[in-house]
Amino acid sequence: MAAFFAWDEIKFSFSFSWMFALTALTVFLASYLRKDEEVDAPLFKDHMFKIRRMDTDLVVISHKYLPELRRLPESIISIKLAAVKNHVGRYTTFEAASYDFKSLTSVVKDALTANLVQITSHIQEELDFAIDTEIPQSQDYTEVTLRHVLLRLVARTSSRAFVGVPLCRNEEWLKTSIEYTENLMKVVVALRLFPPILHPIVVWILPASYKLHHNVRTAQQLLVPVVQERNPAPDVDEEIRSSSTVLESMIDRAHSDYDRDPKSLALRQLLLSFASIHTTSMLIAQTIFDLYAHPEYIPELREEIDQVSVAVDKFSLRDLDNMSKLDSFIKESQRFNPSLLLNWYRLACKPLTLSDGHHLPKGTLLAIPAWSILMDPDIISNPEEFDPLRYYRKRLEPAESSQYSLGMIDQNHLHFGSGSHACPGRFFAISEMKLILCQLLLYYDFKYPAGKSRPISLTLEEFIFPDPAAKLLVKRRTRISDKVPHISV
Repeated sequence: MAAFFAWDEIKFSFSFSWMFALTALTVFLASYLRKDEEVDAPLFKDHMFKIRRMDTDLVVISHKYLPELRRLPESIISIKLAAVKNHVGRYTTFEAASYDFKSLTSVVKDALTANLVQITSHIQEELDFAIDTEIPQSQDYTEVTLRHVLLRLVARTSSRAFVGVPLCRNEEWLKTSIEYTENLMKVVVALRLFPPILHPIVVWILPASYKLHHNVRTAQQLLVPVVQERNPAPDVDEEIRSSSTVLESMIDRAHSDYDRDPKSLALRQLLLSFASIHTTSMLIAQTIFDLYAHPEYIPELREEIDQVSVAVDKFSLRDLDNMSKLDSFIKESQRFNPSLLLNWYRLACKPLTLSDGHHLPKGTLLAIPAWSILMDPDIISNPEEFDPLRYYRKRLEPAESSQYSLGMIDQNHLHFGSGSHACPGRFFAISEMKLILCQLLLYYDFKYPAGKSRPISLTLEEFIFPDPAAKLLVKRRTRISDKVPHISV
């Protein structure tokens, strides 16, 4: 999970000259003292190396260790504690939001993945409203900031599934669900510049920290009436109630007053927003940038979508799954521009000795170089070549029809995680992405402004994000039928 934000929004409170000087000195000393530890990642692809940060050291291991490590229980090697530590959870609300990580994962699986047909139909309905609201409908080209448009679209459609109507159309909720992630990541990046002993001091002088807690309070206030309406009277049989949103599922599954408390629910809802809105919108943005950098593929993708929509005049989930070329294009865009250079973060809760004798002390923070794996010529043929139909061709091979689809994971494809801790909402996110891309491809034309080309992705530590200031020109397409297909149940 990751987030992106405009550079002009990074206004940490240590903008005072003395704090700038302290930060610069800290970074300089760290670089000077550790310059001998720079490594070439490919040289260590079968081994491990250490990245030394001011807040903690990070051990990057080869994915060859994955089979033995993923068999270990959470009590020995923890994904939750790794996420908390990597996001400085004690000071970013991340620790409190993920207190019952297993239960939250279970709700996402049951409320989103298991009810994907119903929820995706709701997303389609919300998407119709969102596109009309957020995208210019002129048949003349109009300049838009892609990051802003996609964030709004994904925030609206995700919120429809997470909290439902009318909250998903509440401007304050949309603003909060977007800004929470941005403020959290500003605090994370700032605190990583300092050793842990200084975190309690530094966090109090970060404006983003105050904004972060304001986001939580706002979400709590907005959820109060929803929670009060949903909480059952003593004589109501909860077994007969159905849940149409993730929030309703959280309330219905609550086993304590804390679980039903609006602040607890707000934190968990914001954690869902953190995990979904920015990462999903970033991948859609990368795909659109690649589409219009390689426009020769657009007619082929439109034809694939048209074949589905013309045949039944609506999209079913099976139809979305059968869009193999679009699936392949998104997966190749993700391969080149994932949201994270590293993935599969884990924290060793006990001392570990690996099969080859390497010893990992208790408290070691681990990660696997997910991006480097898929740029390795020993794993991917011609990895430096952007080949949008790479995975489509692989799926044509016998017995490979689903192995190379966007949602499938294995030892080499780790952008959605691995094993029992793989992203539980990935199939929801993929359906959401495909629906948005289908509508944008069928009903809109984009192009780069004169003299512009595909913007270069930006990096900040292990995070990769599309240029948040990048502009595109958009206009409404003229089609024979202007009716947007709807999901069939």
